[in-house]
Amino acid sequence: MPLIASEFKNDPKRLPFDFHELVAAIAPRAFFASAATQDSDFDVSGVKDVLAAARPIYELHGKTDDLVGHYPEAGHSFPEESRQRAYDFLNRVLRSRQ
Repeated sequence: MPLIASEFKNDPKRLPFDFHELVAAIAPRAFFASAATQDSDFDVSGVKDVLAAARPIYELHGKTDDLVGHYPEAGHSFPEESRQRAYDFLNRVLRSRQ
């Protein structure tokens, strides 16, 4: 997210949107977020807050199973466990369309 750093100086108040609005706008389509608990670049609490704020919109659509947060004990990485959870999520969502 280089533009957040370069254009908005990593200040959420300068962004022209809130992330939970972006996620809610995706509803009822599936959304998977993987946020490592020990990430030095991104605080996992922000991801949890965004998903919690977007959840009511998914509830309205009856799609709460399609809003998923995964929080591995890891640093700024995408560990094998997270990749597998993402693949499983995509398989479930994409196969449900057939």
